Amino acid sequence: MTAIGDSVMLDYAEPLSRDIPGIDIQAAVSRQWPAGEALVEQLKAQGRLGAVVIIGLGTNGPVTTADFDQMMADLQGASRVVFVTVHVDRPWQASVNSVLAAGAARYPRVVLADWYSLAQSHPGWLYADGTHLPIDGPGAQALAALVAAKA
Repeated sequence: MTAIGDSVMLDYAEPLSRDIPGIDIQAAVSRQWPAGEALVEQLKAQGRLGAVVIIGLGTNGPVTTADFDQMMADLQGASRVVFVTVHVDRPWQASVNSVLAAGAARYPRVVLADWYSLAQSHPGWLYADGTHLPIDGPGAQALAALVAAKA
């Protein structure tokens, strides 16, 4: 199993690795969607892309339907793809989550981990920026559990 994400994924990487032993977590600060696509292609070429892939991108910029479809083309061999919705105080939050939800509805092997709704219900889990979580804190543990349950 492979997880590709941005700095939010770094926040919940420890509990995710406990929930899914052996997962390959590829998370980086400020990673945007195109860099995630490039990483998918690189891992696939190296034979290191898992059969189940978790994508936690969209915090750092807009995502279009074409972006989503390109990611799915890159993930053609994956048996299951989990996309994690974003909770970020930026103008693109709603559009990213709409693109992810619409994409999940179009692709039968795609599931959505709705972090946005869970975070909205628990604002105390987040730092003041409304996006990041204390590493291994209750929000990070809840997000990891949500993602692991979908994987």
